[in-house]
Amino acid sequence: MGPKELGKRIKQMRTKKKLTQAALAELVGITKSHISKIENGVATPSLVTLSKIAETLDSPMSWFVIQEEHEGLSIVRKSDRKENVAKNEIGYDYELLANKNFMSNINPTIVTVLQGAEEVEPYIHNSDEFIYVLTGAIKLIYDGVTYNLVEGDSAYFSGRKPHIFISNSQEVSKVLTIYVEE
Repeated sequence: MGPKELGKRIKQMRTKKKLTQAALAELVGITKSHISKIENGVATPSLVTLSKIAETLDSPMSWFVIQEEHEGLSIVRKSDRKENVAKNEIGYDYELLANKNFMSNINPTIVTVLQGAEEVEPYIHNSDEFIYVLTGAIKLIYDGVTYNLVEGDSAYFSGRKPHIFISNSQEVSKVLTIYVEE
């Protein structure tokens, strides 16, 4: 799904919840200008920001991506989940892999870890998180402790403790990330 369609879905849910852009921005912790850019398809939200928007709008994050549904089966075609090309505030590009439209609390995503996340503070959210390194290597900083993970390594942790993963490789690092929402 492209940034314009993502923005339309966010706006659709925001207006359904009768929130202004300013109110949503304040609840999410970003500027009204950034919400406007996201809704207009000019900016792509980071996975963390999208997660906060979804939580604020009381919607599963997966609702914001394209899907095919067939009697309980959700298919997201590779051609529909193009990687975001705009660098976001955390230094990740991501592809959402499934969309169960309010039926699931699991959000699988492929995160491409870009250079530059080293400057971002660890963050928290209300989901548990599972990560599996598909390619490259990352540093997982969790609750103040650094763990080096390479291709094939995985971790499962609570998002309620400060955490971030950053590139630890000259090659592109891709991480399968699964958010398990309550």
